[in-house]
Parts: sequence; C-alpha cells; structure tokens
Amino acid sequence: MKIKKILFSQPEPTNVEKSPYAELIKKYGVQVDFFKFFSIEGIPLAEFKKSHINIADYSSVIITSKNAVDYFFQMVNETKVKLPISTKYFCSNQATAQYLQKYITYRKRRIFYSKNGTPEQLVAEIEQHSSEDNIIVPCAMDTSLNQLLSLLDAKPNIKYTKAEMFKITFPNLKEHINIYDYDMIVLFSPYGIQSLYQSYPDFQQGEMLIAALGTRVVKAAQEMGLEVKLWAPQPEIPSIFMALDKYLYTTNRKR
Repeated sequence: MKIKKILFSQPEPTNVEKSPYAELIKKYGVQVDFFKFFSIEGIPLAEFKKSHINIADYSSVIITSKNAVDYFFQMVNETKVKLPISTKYFCSNQATAQYLQKYITYRKRRIFYSKNGTPEQLVAEIEQHSSEDNIIVPCAMDTSLNQLLSLLDAKPNIKYTKAEMFKITFPNLKEHINIYDYDMIVLFSPYGIQSLYQSYPDFQQGEMLIAALGTRVVKAAQEMGLEVKLWAPQPEIPSIFMALDKYLYTTNRKR
C-alpha cells in the first residue's frame, strides 16, 4: 500500500526543510503532519514536598526517559540538593544515558544503561551494580512504568521509592485531527498510545500502519492490540527515520 499521509505524534520542528522529515517528503512524496499527543509539566515544589521525599537520601537514580532527566534535575535544583559524584544513574537506554550530559559531567559519573533497551536488562544492571542501594525513581503522577515497577517489586533485594516529579496531560485529539485521515502514525511514547485511546476509545487500526520508537512503545502498542509494522532502534536500523526510509522505499518509490 502506497503511503500518502504520515502523522508524527510530536511537535513540528522549527525548520522542517532542514530536518530529516524533508528528505522523506522529497524522496517519497508523502504528506507529513505533526501533533503532540500529550504534554508534560513539572510538579510545583510545594506539591513535591508533600511526599516527604528527600532526594539526598538516595544513592542511585533510575531514569526512564529524557523527560525524567529534565524534571529530576529541576527538582534537584529547586530543593538545593547537591548530588555526590558517587551517585549511580541507571537509564532505560543509551540515548537517555547520554542525555545526562546536559546536567552532569558524563565521564566522571557512574552511569549504567539497558544495552537492549528492555526493562529486564535495566533491572539486571541494577542487580549487578546497585542491589543494596536506596534508589529513587523520578516518574509521572500517572506513570506508564508498570512493567519496570513490577520487575523491581519481584526483586526483594532492590529497595526503591517512586518520586512523582511531573504530570502528563492529554488533549482531545478529535478537536485537532482526524486520526483516520492518515495511512501511518509514528508513536514516540507509551503516553501517546494512552492519549490515542483516551480520544478514540473504540480505535480500530484497520489498514493503518503503526511505527514506533523504542521497545517500551512497541510493547505498549502490542498490549493494546496494535500491530507495529516498523520500529527502531534495531541492530541494522538505529533510527526511526532509517526505518521509515527503508519501508517507504518498498512502497512509494517510483518504479
């Protein structure tokens, strides 16, 4: 099936013409639209203090996304906590681990990450390097980390505290877009899938193609009964743009 319209569930880049999207449009004649399926905002300091969590009490941090990085360090600054150089960081994947460089000197810190991007591998890293530590997990008020938390709960030697530092809000997608206008939707977060079903509780995929970035997104989509046709990263396909380029080459190229 030739793909004519693709919806990316994220904000439009500042300059589409200088982005990887422009190459897809030029090479394959697709229409590319953007709409962020959810928004994130930090929890006010006064609200966080009600949890009686003292960040300084924790020797390890589990980081599951770039958003978690941003709001964790925002709260660190607002609470005026000085994290020691010995703090361990356990990240959901390499990209998230590297994003820590925005706030800390990467080479001087103890940073670990899931090599294959799965929660199981992340828990294995924690067991190997931090099983006796007191661990904090920055997360959203309405968290999508159930699988990770379930795995942690099954490990009695891992002590962790869930720290709600940001919250997710979902727009009514029907007020902005008609999801059925698109041949393909590209999803970047489990929250995007949650938003989709909040707006379209009876959503039927039909012939629509679903693309996903990250194993957590793929798993969340499959749990909702969606068929994920293409995804990244994979060993030979490190980016979602490479996945799209490879797929569109077979469907849209001029013969």
